[in-house]
Amino acid sequence: MDREPTPTVYYNQAHMDAGMMVFVLRVHGDLMALAGPARGVIRDLDSAQPVADIAPMQTVVRETFARQRFSAILLIGFSAIAVMLAAIGIYGVLAYSVAERTREIGIRMALGADARRVIAMVAAGGARVVALGTAVGMAGAFLLTGLLKSMLFGVEPHDVVTFVAVPCVLGLVAMTAAYLPARRASQVAPADALRSD
Repeated sequence: MDREPTPTVYYNQAHMDAGMMVFVLRVHGDLMALAGPARGVIRDLDSAQPVADIAPMQTVVRETFARQRFSAILLIGFSAIAVMLAAIGIYGVLAYSVAERTREIGIRMALGADARRVIAMVAAGGARVVALGTAVGMAGAFLLTGLLKSMLFGVEPHDVVTFVAVPCVLGLVAMTAAYLPARRASQVAPADALRSD
């Protein structure tokens, strides 16, 4: 499944000197219930031939791609950790920014800025950083996806759905992380903000 099919030639077994053969049976129902009769047919043809490794095709495919599956699970885990760290980082930077701007926010609110405007101001600052980071990340991802080509099955390296969905998810995570400090900033009492150093 991980490479293009190659031309195949079928030979009569009597004309070949093969050390082993593989039989593939299409069955309806439980494969393992037919393992005994299949062994019996082969034993009737040649009692000296051993029969080993009877397994459903799903098992064969699963074992064939075990390394790729393990790598994909690792990448998913590391990606989840990276998204969590990015969200924590954005939250931390914006929370620090809001704390540093407490006096400015208090002045704005004393002059008539409502909570919605303060939230929009703080969130817009976070959105600019997120948009810049997303643009740089997308450019890097577009250039480096060729390195992951050997691990992709049924998905092109420059898959449009992936390149649209991932920034949307990351943007949503980032804006959620930005909303919390923005909401806290909107709840600052102007008098308290003006008294703070």
